[in-house]
Amino acid sequence: MQYKTRQFTINEQALSVISHDGKQCDIRPKTCQLLLVLLKNTGKLVTKKQLLAEVWNTSVVDEQVIFQSIKEIRALFGDHAVIKTLPKQGYIWLPKVVKQTAPFDVTVFERTPYLFLLLFIISIVGGYFMLNERWLGKKSDVLAGSIVVLPTMNLIEGHDHSWVRLGMMDQVIQRLPSHSEFGILQTDYVLEVLDRAKAPIDNIDTQHINTIFNVSGAELLISTRLSGSPHDYQLSYTFYHRNAQTQGVLFSSDTQVLVDKLVNEVHAVLGATPQTSSNYYHRDFESEMLGAAIDFRLNNNYRAAKGLLETLVLEDNQNLTAQRLFIDTLFNLQDYETLEKQLEEALPIAKAQNDPLELIRLTYFQALRLLQLDQVEQAELLVLEVFSLAKRHHDWLFMAYLTDLKAHIAITRGHLNLAAAFYRETMSYHRVLKCPVGESSSWINLGLVAKKQNDLHQQTLAFTQAKNIAKQRGLHNQLAWIEQLENK
Repeated sequence: MQYKTRQFTINEQALSVISHDGKQCDIRPKTCQLLLVLLKNTGKLVTKKQLLAEVWNTSVVDEQVIFQSIKEIRALFGDHAVIKTLPKQGYIWLPKVVKQTAPFDVTVFERTPYLFLLLFIISIVGGYFMLNERWLGKKSDVLAGSIVVLPTMNLIEGHDHSWVRLGMMDQVIQRLPSHSEFGILQTDYVLEVLDRAKAPIDNIDTQHINTIFNVSGAELLISTRLSGSPHDYQLSYTFYHRNAQTQGVLFSSDTQVLVDKLVNEVHAVLGATPQTSSNYYHRDFESEMLGAAIDFRLNNNYRAAKGLLETLVLEDNQNLTAQRLFIDTLFNLQDYETLEKQLEEALPIAKAQNDPLELIRLTYFQALRLLQLDQVEQAELLVLEVFSLAKRHHDWLFMAYLTDLKAHIAITRGHLNLAAAFYRETMSYHRVLKCPVGESSSWINLGLVAKKQNDLHQQTLAFTQAKNIAKQRGLHNQLAWIEQLENK
């Protein structure tokens, strides 16, 4: 069957649209199916629920797909008025429609499957759109502050896509290198932020957004949802700025293509140049066992996490994320013998993989352990060496952590003025990320140094600054810590 309207012929069998001059128009299969539903109900209201049921009956999607297809149809016909929108109800096709029996054409019949497949691949891989204009103005304006990529909400049923929650989130993070003006919070730190914000990693909604902004100090939050079906994916995204938001949806038959497209959109918002190299791009967080271990860690069940992480590193010792989280878990459990063995195994792997971010983190743990063993000189050499690496890669968070270790070393040597200078330097790195927890902690450490110097005025000033930040951002753990220190 075929339908004629406005000098276009729509073939139901071929899912094709032919213009008045005989040329085949580009149209996605799903969009053509939606158009056919409207044409079959000319002059009648077709609800959104009906469209979802008839066009996407085997997929889990939201109404964004309808908006996109309606937009494409209006663009194809060159007239917004061909479809009447009834807000919160649905759509009506207005032009006259002539229904015809499609002529039997052997050549068309033979080539239709291949043509359909070609159009499907081209349109799915290439199709994406923005619902609103970006709020940051010119692309040359680089955003300052920190960027938080939230866990991806997976709306596709079955175990095949259970990796998406943390895996896709981590892939995006790995593709967004930090800049001299902003920092991309790494996956495990984002999970710490969510824990502080009391936001569930598997169900973050709009009510959590302000809390995450307050706790993280971020300038941009990136929220994503994967829906559709295998080979017909859609990734809906929202870029939350403090005073605005932008939404969009990306289409592809491949999740990796979706990641690439999303990263390009983020780069455009940041005003940064996309990075073509993916040398440090890995997929460690695609392991569901790792996801379960992280859940245990967030609930402070380190013993359960240890068992899963130990299994992971035995099965795949190249998974540096699992190695690092295992080491951190061993620190929390004070299992130092196993920890030292694990560091000996993980550090050469990080060097062999040429993964600077993981190498920075593992070396930080190594320096921390050396300080516990009072091997201060060795620890200092490691800190200085890895700090240079962190600086080259704009790893602001670990530049702050490593400078904290410099301050600790200065304190052990009795160089309190130098320690205070290091804590101020630490604060400057946290301020690049606009991280209130880090800035508040730096003020607390400055207060503790002042206490060692018997400088009550500076101690009070520092604790007051820390308390003000904690109150403004709702950092209850920080407030409790300050109160405990003040009462000593």
